[in-house]
Amino acid sequence: MLRAKVAAVGLIGLVSLAVFSADASAAPKAPTKRAFTENVTGAHIGMTGNSFQNVYKVTSPLDGTGAGIEDGSITATTPSISGTSTLTDYFADGVQKLKETFTLGAPNANDISTLTGNGKCIGGTGVHKKQKCSYNFTGTANAKTTVYTFKVTGTYTR
Repeated sequence: MLRAKVAAVGLIGLVSLAVFSADASAAPKAPTKRAFTENVTGAHIGMTGNSFQNVYKVTSPLDGTGAGIEDGSITATTPSISGTSTLTDYFADGVQKLKETFTLGAPNANDISTLTGNGKCIGGTGVHKKQKCSYNFTGTANAKTTVYTFKVTGTYTR
């Protein structure tokens, strides 16, 4: 009988140790902070008053190739155009929501304008659900074709 009690206590201790070990190994990892670079090519598809819509392709070494839609508004028109927008990127690993500000310079003799701005992540799904990020972008926009290209650089925490 004493052996049975000792064996039972030993078994309980062994099971408890296994449970605590499993809990320790299942502890969540600390968020990872990394630099990122993306390339974006898009086109203007519509404007009503000061509101506009754009669609684009985004290529990211972290998330692969995705597509996006941008809804924005122009807040100033002189000497260059500036505004704010919300963007939704669709990747295989989830949807990423962004908010940004931008400035579009006056077009040169070839109808090419500089495009600059910055933004941050504001939510999403999949790997982007709890992601935090901030970024800057710079590129060009063609006033004749409405096509724009720019490079995004920033940091994210996942």
